[in-house]
Amino acid sequence: MKMMSSGWSKSLLAVVSTTTLLAGCGDNNTGNVTEKKEALTTLRIELFDRNNTPTGAPPITNNFMTKYIQDNFGAPNNIKVEFETVPRTQEVEKLNVLMAANQAPDLVYSYDTPTVQKYVKDGGLTDLGPMIEKYGQNLKKVLGNDVLSYGVFEGKQYTIPARRMLLPQSTTLIRQDWLDELGLPVPKTTEEFYNTLKAFKEKKPGKSGDKVVPYSNIDPFHMKPLQYSFLEWNKIPASDFYSMPEWLLPGNKEAHRFLNKLYNEGLIDKDFPLTMNKDFQKFQKDLISGMVGAGTANTNEPIYQGYLAEVYKADPKAKLIPIDPFTSPDGKHPKAVYPPNGLYMFVPKSSKNAEAVVKYLDWMAQPKNILALQNGTEGKTYEMKDGVPQTLDNEEAKQTLYNYPDYSIILNGKFVSATDENLNIAANASDPKFKDFTISSIKLGGTDGVIKPNVNTPIQSEIKYAATLKAKNDEIFVKVITAKPADFDKVYDNEVKDYMKIGGQEVMDEKRKAFEANK
Repeated sequence: MKMMSSGWSKSLLAVVSTTTLLAGCGDNNTGNVTEKKEALTTLRIELFDRNNTPTGAPPITNNFMTKYIQDNFGAPNNIKVEFETVPRTQEVEKLNVLMAANQAPDLVYSYDTPTVQKYVKDGGLTDLGPMIEKYGQNLKKVLGNDVLSYGVFEGKQYTIPARRMLLPQSTTLIRQDWLDELGLPVPKTTEEFYNTLKAFKEKKPGKSGDKVVPYSNIDPFHMKPLQYSFLEWNKIPASDFYSMPEWLLPGNKEAHRFLNKLYNEGLIDKDFPLTMNKDFQKFQKDLISGMVGAGTANTNEPIYQGYLAEVYKADPKAKLIPIDPFTSPDGKHPKAVYPPNGLYMFVPKSSKNAEAVVKYLDWMAQPKNILALQNGTEGKTYEMKDGVPQTLDNEEAKQTLYNYPDYSIILNGKFVSATDENLNIAANASDPKFKDFTISSIKLGGTDGVIKPNVNTPIQSEIKYAATLKAKNDEIFVKVITAKPADFDKVYDNEVKDYMKIGGQEVMDEKRKAFEANK
């Protein structure tokens, strides 16, 4: 286990060049001059559809970002860039279908390691190593050897990982104005958090009324801070943390018993089994409507997706603040944080445009292109202040920048400087109205962060059972939380036994061997 004292990642910068593909020649025998062009290349690029386009905004496939890419990369290189959407909530399933049918775009990506390992095993990916050496020297400088190493499988660079500017995964939020209304302090421990939720349910502060939801956004990912605070870290060696399913880790059962208690006392969103991993907007909508008192969200998500501003617009008296209440017995706040790599970008073997993909990612790393793809147009959507782009508070900015990471995919998080980390922190607090919120969210989201060991060995059983175990993991999560308290132990034990029988044991054994071989 690796415990981090802060959530800051390293900064990035690259300067790259593009290649002109146009050529012409003259016919001296006839005296007529003709121009010859290489055939127009169509470069197909995957694009997540997050179903969160603001009202009045243009389509995600035909907006400022896509036009900038076409005008500044596509046209000069005789390339037509086409974006093909994949629903974010179904990205693995849809990508599997496209890959199996040899119909996937030229550039595709996924956060799911077993999915990528499966494509490697099946021989479905292009080795990008030689092309990176030829066309991506500056891309290599941006990513660095550490990040690139996460994309090496079976000794070849089958994927290009994005690099994370910020490592925190999630941060818990609470309505400060509700606390003030009820005369309550900011909760600093798990017990205080529980008592606060009870007060929210009983007294229905703000405009919540009978629809009050004390704690929302309940799913396995966002419950990591709570879950990790219950784990008995002194009993979990790195080998177990890497290889064991978390259902077996000491303390995990008690974490879910606590969630079961919250559910049965009506302190968490009762509808979470219906919306978990399906409707990512429900939490935001309920928060904006004034129903939700607390929730754990992706770190700084309320800023870069714009819904914190919507909360304040709907209720000028509202005040949302980041907190870090989930506390282990030794007084720490362990929580999952990201490794330095983000999503995996790769090129299917069926694509004929691998070189164009690498050139595109190399072009993306130019400072002027990073600035545009993350911030839009100076004077219209941002202004520079002390060397940092500051997002303007206007409709154009809201309709342009809400999904900027999906177009600047080599970086997870905003970037300004390769040498000044404070500038990068300030860039991710680019809305001056919410600067304090952002800095606090990032700091608390990285406090006592925990990263699982990196063993870059394909786990064949994990590839084989990935979909089955993912579905079972979600099923167990729902069943143990919604069980009657008297049945909790029985349900937990039986479900975990089933998990191990349908592939969990095989995956654990193989991962343990891989850890020992690589340690």
